[in-house]
Amino acid sequence: MKKITFSFPAIIIISMGIQVFGLIRSLVLAKNFGADSTLDAFYLANVFTISIFSIISSSITTIIIPELNSDRDHKEEKNYIASYLTVITLISITISIVIFIILLLGRNSITSQFNSKVQGLFILITLVLLISQQFRIQTSFSVAVFQNEGHYIIPRIMDLIPAALPVIYLLSVHNSNIIILALITAVSYVVETIILNSLQNRINSGYSPTLKVVFDDNLKGMLGRTVPIFLSSAIFQLQIVISNYFAGTFGKGYITLLSNTNQIMGMIQSLFILNLINMIYPRLVREIKNNLKTGLLKMADYINLTNFIVIILVWGYIVLGHDLIQLIFVRGKFTLSNADIVYNFSLILGISLPFTVIRDYFYRLYYSIGDTRKPMVNSIQTVMFNLIFLFMGSFIFHSYIIVIAPAVGSVWSCINIIFKARNDKMKTDIWKIVNGYIIFNILGFIMYLFINKIDFSSNNLILNITFNIMIGAIYVLCILGIYALIVMKVKRK
Repeated sequence: MKKITFSFPAIIIISMGIQVFGLIRSLVLAKNFGADSTLDAFYLANVFTISIFSIISSSITTIIIPELNSDRDHKEEKNYIASYLTVITLISITISIVIFIILLLGRNSITSQFNSKVQGLFILITLVLLISQQFRIQTSFSVAVFQNEGHYIIPRIMDLIPAALPVIYLLSVHNSNIIILALITAVSYVVETIILNSLQNRINSGYSPTLKVVFDDNLKGMLGRTVPIFLSSAIFQLQIVISNYFAGTFGKGYITLLSNTNQIMGMIQSLFILNLINMIYPRLVREIKNNLKTGLLKMADYINLTNFIVIILVWGYIVLGHDLIQLIFVRGKFTLSNADIVYNFSLILGISLPFTVIRDYFYRLYYSIGDTRKPMVNSIQTVMFNLIFLFMGSFIFHSYIIVIAPAVGSVWSCINIIFKARNDKMKTDIWKIVNGYIIFNILGFIMYLFINKIDFSSNNLILNITFNIMIGAIYVLCILGIYALIVMKVKRK
């Protein structure tokens, strides 16, 4: 745990750098294109490719880490894992071809909100990104190896490459070209894979895809466990795709507004939720494999640790979010009314984040014991719930349904998977988690009142944000200090 504690601040700093590059990209694109159909086509192509192929990459990491902690012979392990990577690569290429054919033949139906020129642009960008995504398979495996060995910082540093190169291009030209931007984005993924794989081979080599595939019981077992994760991740990504597509039916620019919303919320998710869960996951696997009961008790602590950070950040965002969005996006063709919509959208998604944390930990509980079917069933049930709610709720909530549906779906999914685990005799301290959720929200609300009571405001948005962040940080440090004193006092007794 010490390695996680010391690595986490560095991971946050690097991840913040990645988010800054992403925000700069969005800022420049919003300034140059506004909430326009050309930018909608770029973001939609990203959703159809990057979001979809994160299914494959997340599946690889989830499956590989338990295998790296197995008690099998090391040489045997290398052989069947190399075969596994080969099969996954072939599956990925097949999926890419199928997706491209479907989008090409059905572009008039799938992208009916675009004119023929923008449709052609969408198809071209999608093709470029589909090709680049094939390299993410080996990247995902290298990340799994690094995480399992306790090297958390190197993979995040490599993530700076696809974040930085597109921004460097946008800042270095006067009039940006959306096709060139897509090409540079694709090249950046290739460069990241080559460098990361080279570094990984110095730590643990012999895991590259091979032309020789041996379908033994180990490989069949890994593939069998991968299929439910594919389906589970695919279903949640399908929800994202449908939400983006559905956003386009509310008028021009709504895909961009939703994309900006997801990017803002993605800062919290990628900086804190995903980083922390990914760092804890190998440790959780080992603890659960050693002793299920102890692992379940530890998982409640991990959930509370993550949710404390997330809930405080959400309350901080309630105070600072509007100024932050205005500072980032409101310029050029992106208006203040657009920023208001992004803020309201992001608040709705932010409320559901703690439930996403709980659900993701319970999913990893099942993955740790080799059961990938239960999370898949939960995902299918959740998506059915979301789709019904998305279409029926649009008559009541109108455009806001594109964020209300996934937010409500996250809560429903969380509750559902908890009951499944309890039925499977995997009972963690749920009241400890509930009490933590309540206490953390009370602390967050007090911080919100405290900052509002001070009521510092000026015409300088940067000064507003900086001052309020400092007040919030002091408040959190005081809470942590009081908690540390209580813990020390209890230990002395």
